[in-house]
Amino acid sequence: MLPALRPHLAACLLMPVALWLTACSSAAGSGEAGGEPKVTSTPALLQTAGIAYPLDGYAATYEEEVTLKRAQNILVTQCMAEFGFKYQAPEPPEATKSAPNSRIYGVVDMATAARYGYKAPVAAGSEPQKQQVDLSEAETMVLRGPRNQKPDTLPRSLEEAKKKKTKTAMVNGKQIPAGGCGRKSFLELYAPTAQSVDALYVFNLKVEANSRTRKDSRVLAVNKKWSKCMATAGYKVTNPMDPAQEIGLANDALSSPAAINAAKADVACKEKVNLVGVWYGVETAYQKQSIDRNAEVLDLAKRQLSDRLKLAASLSG
Repeated sequence: MLPALRPHLAACLLMPVALWLTACSSAAGSGEAGGEPKVTSTPALLQTAGIAYPLDGYAATYEEEVTLKRAQNILVTQCMAEFGFKYQAPEPPEATKSAPNSRIYGVVDMATAARYGYKAPVAAGSEPQKQQVDLSEAETMVLRGPRNQKPDTLPRSLEEAKKKKTKTAMVNGKQIPAGGCGRKSFLELYAPTAQSVDALYVFNLKVEANSRTRKDSRVLAVNKKWSKCMATAGYKVTNPMDPAQEIGLANDALSSPAAINAAKADVACKEKVNLVGVWYGVETAYQKQSIDRNAEVLDLAKRQLSDRLKLAASLSG
């Protein structure tokens, strides 16, 4: 049986349309346990910008996510127009050419550490977009659905919505879709049928693999080596992913001289003990294990992503 849209996702769909991709994430994975997988390769690795993982092949790229977001905006606009409203959803940021995973294991680039310390550089085009304002009460209700709607009662696929025909409020002589135009557009794009794979399924598997990686004996061992190296540099820290808090750096001091010195020591120690290579090898092994256990659903998710992108292309064309 394929996984249905999870209750937390149903709740997410009540949020403003432009926020759901970034706000609606889950730490829940497949729930499958097992022993530590065999690591077939531990590369000597420091830079992480652009590195790929096994599960990446089943998920949308950043550029594809932007394309899908624009497609969903078009569907929302069309739905709102059916009620007589001229609504324009905020444009998502332009897709950037910045490499993904650049800080998946914290600060790893010496040049970046020397310039920014622990402060993450802002990629061009990634500035948050302003939300449309001054919506009337009727427009808000059509966009998001009636206020008294209960997330657990909302349809989880477009197919279910058409069969269920939940009674909602009327606006301009037309019944509002369950969950409003925001939810309807999501279901059209991400859950057209009851066989649609959870939109967060691949993401959840990645989160699960990363969580298991953090507890892996090989990763714990290399973390200790890194911590010992940092101690010789004058820093008492245990978390290589984000040591800034342990060091005592405030958010407004992440690029201060003290932060830059600490970040440079951090990168040097990661290189010395090959922390990134060990983490990458272990996390890759867990992702491969996850693929083996969930191959059927992942293959379906990949096919459905392809169909989704075709629909998006037809809308923008």
